[in-house]
Amino acid sequence: MRKGCWLTLLVVAALAGCADAPLDSGRRSDDVDRTVSAVEAGARESRTLASLAKIEESLAAYIGSEKRIPETLDVLVPQYLAAIPPVELGVRGHRDTNRVELYPQSLLRDGQIDGSRLKDTGRWGYVHNDHQVVVFIDCTHRSPSGTPWYLRH
Repeated sequence: MRKGCWLTLLVVAALAGCADAPLDSGRRSDDVDRTVSAVEAGARESRTLASLAKIEESLAAYIGSEKRIPETLDVLVPQYLAAIPPVELGVRGHRDTNRVELYPQSLLRDGQIDGSRLKDTGRWGYVHNDHQVVVFIDCTHRSPSGTPWYLRH
């Protein structure tokens, strides 16, 4: 094996906590598993929030250009958005999806989403009235950051 490969293996082993002691109790292995899970959850959250930002930017461009609020997000594709990106929650009961749940104006109460009225589909949520347009994550579970997903808009 080349010198660089051995060095990489040693670094990986050290980071995994197994360079200086065997995994006799499984505690270190559990710690590594928890760390990996947390990193994966954080990455899913980051990708989902980046996708939300892309949708919001495309929506703003559409409204600016067309001078109207779209009835659905599908009209953004392909001119303003290549495709509706997936929501990646990693929450039990929710699969990654690029589907959109349309909500009536009554979901908005005092300019905010009424979380008690959500369907918890794990999809993108979309609601608008004459003065407000909101794209959100239709999930009542907490994100890795600790806030309900639907508040991340």
